[in-house]
Amino acid sequence: MPCLDVPRQNYFVGVKTGKKQDSGHLVYLGTDVGADDILDKMGMLDRATEADRKAMESFLYVLQDLKIGNVVSLAFTADDSCVLTKELDHPMFDKPKGKLPQ
Repeated sequence: MPCLDVPRQNYFVGVKTGKKQDSGHLVYLGTDVGADDILDKMGMLDRATEADRKAMESFLYVLQDLKIGNVVSLAFTADDSCVLTKELDHPMFDKPKGKLPQ
């Protein structure tokens, strides 16, 4: 999810770990997700400002132009809006070394 620290930072934050990442890739969740759902998952629902909610709505809006698996970077254009830039069509993984068991 986008980092909602003020001043805004151009990186993602892991929902479970809180770890900062410069890029992320889109995954399918299997259900509709709204700004309040994400803020609640991040433990911010009760303390989120109107700008935080608008920033999250902006994030969800720009996701619609991307595809599952795209690797993206984040840039805030204002406290309440952001853009996502597609960096790769899909994540790059190292090829396994060695052979699989026969």
